[in-house]
Amino acid sequence: MKEDIFEIIIKNDAIYGIWHKSICGHKHSSYHLRSKFTVVMLHGWAGHRSGPHDMLVKLARQLSNNGYDCFRFDFRGKGYSQGDRRQTNNKNMLEDLEAVLQYVNQELECPKIVLVGICSGAKLALYYARNGSMTVAHVIEISSPVLRQREVEFTLATNQTKNNLKEYFKKVFRIETWRKLTGGEIHFQTIWRNISQPMKHLLTKKSKTFVSVSQTISNIQEKPYTKFKGQMLLIHGERDPETKPALEQIQEMLQHYKIPSDTYIVKNANHSFYSLAWENEIIQLIKNWLENK
Repeated sequence: MKEDIFEIIIKNDAIYGIWHKSICGHKHSSYHLRSKFTVVMLHGWAGHRSGPHDMLVKLARQLSNNGYDCFRFDFRGKGYSQGDRRQTNNKNMLEDLEAVLQYVNQELECPKIVLVGICSGAKLALYYARNGSMTVAHVIEISSPVLRQREVEFTLATNQTKNNLKEYFKKVFRIETWRKLTGGEIHFQTIWRNISQPMKHLLTKKSKTFVSVSQTISNIQEKPYTKFKGQMLLIHGERDPETKPALEQIQEMLQHYKIPSDTYIVKNANHSFYSLAWENEIIQLIKNWLENK
């Protein structure tokens, strides 16, 4: 296994990454074998190319030893790549991914690309498989956040309003409530504010969107998958609060477009899998999954 630094210039800023070379990969080597897949890894919004607790580094090295070329890189404004962190947005991240994939395509002969993304990188991978200029063979998403944040916010606000109404309804049947009512101690404005506040907050809050060149990734379901003919592996932690709503949305989308997928829940794990056992479980899972493709 050999690891080289690569550099890509976009709008006067440099993207830096690591190419984990298998013995059978690139066209400049003396080997005639070809890597079965080329794996490109996408880190999360607040992270960098190493991933949480260097998980992407360990994954790339093990996959490289198994014969896969792997690429890890920092999005502009993140890690070692140049660019103003304050100017980093999801549109730029999409441009960065496009540039990296074009570089991979130039260096390798007809690479079969597998995108491995974690957190917001996983969400970007799901989006690119549908909208990107290059064809993706498979997608492995790890701890993707929800695709439609507004929908989840609405559900949470509705549930909170229902719970507040239930609590006030229970108080109607208590003697102390009627004593406070006759004594003028009940403030109806406060009650109304508590009941209406969750929905009011939702209606006045600006929705966070994942901006692409032409549309928001929040509306990822609106455009059908046409180029993607592969499979997806969905990996989530059991104790990640976003697991349930995120998986519901992703699985609904994949079922709608008849995209085959496997779902794996890491027992007791959190969002970033801060345990050596969880990390090893995920790495072994990915290795086995790719070997069977």
